[in-house]
Amino acid sequence: MTQTKNQPNAIDKTISVIDFISEGDVTFTDIQQALELPKATLHRILQSLELYDYIIRNADTEKYRLGKKFIYYGEVVKSQTSIVTIAEGPIKALAEKIGEHVGLSAYYQNHTMTLFSQAGDSSTLTSTLIPFSPLNCSASGKCYLSYMDDDALQNYFTNGPWVKKTVNSICTFADFKAEQARILERGIAYDDEEYEYGLYCMSVPLFNHQGPIFSNVGISAPKARLFMKGADEIEQALRKCGDEISKILTEIRYQPEYIGE
Repeated sequence: MTQTKNQPNAIDKTISVIDFISEGDVTFTDIQQALELPKATLHRILQSLELYDYIIRNADTEKYRLGKKFIYYGEVVKSQTSIVTIAEGPIKALAEKIGEHVGLSAYYQNHTMTLFSQAGDSSTLTSTLIPFSPLNCSASGKCYLSYMDDDALQNYFTNGPWVKKTVNSICTFADFKAEQARILERGIAYDDEEYEYGLYCMSVPLFNHQGPIFSNVGISAPKARLFMKGADEIEQALRKCGDEISKILTEIRYQPEYIGE
């Protein structure tokens, strides 16, 4: 019998569970209610994923998170992604110069996905950064949104998945349109405590010979520390890093590995 989207098979259900857990620590009830899976089915899926180290259950909180298996897969993916090889040197140099977290990200299924990052000075804010972030409340995500046309933006803000992480998060099409104009004019996007209170981020888009690609390089740091060091100087260093990477991508006529659907 032909499989349809209205008749999800075991693989579809398992993938939906993994995707949901990737959003953050969740309980059995959280998963069951969100995905509307039969309890017995969900038990079997979770037991299998836990057995093979794809997820971990915290015995105290009974919450699930992704397991170590994905660390291995992530390293394999990064090793096979040429843009990481290109950007690694400039990113490490920038992180060493400014002493802050610098990352390379790409657009993936309405999220921003970290491909490579280099840590700077330690802080509880940057030590807990996750590899997937919503578009509307992250600097890298807003870079991607700024190059979308109005139809795509309307669809994103009407149908989600947008997330209001703080009172500063931009969650409507109308509010983002003003932000979009500023991003395109200045060539840089900011997350001013929109993802987490106290955290400040800035990201610049990367370009190849055809124009902007859905990848960027950005800085994340505690807001007070970043401005104490000199936000304007750090921004200029970030722009220089982005220009250096974009120059190489243009020269080699780089074609993106990651295109979001």
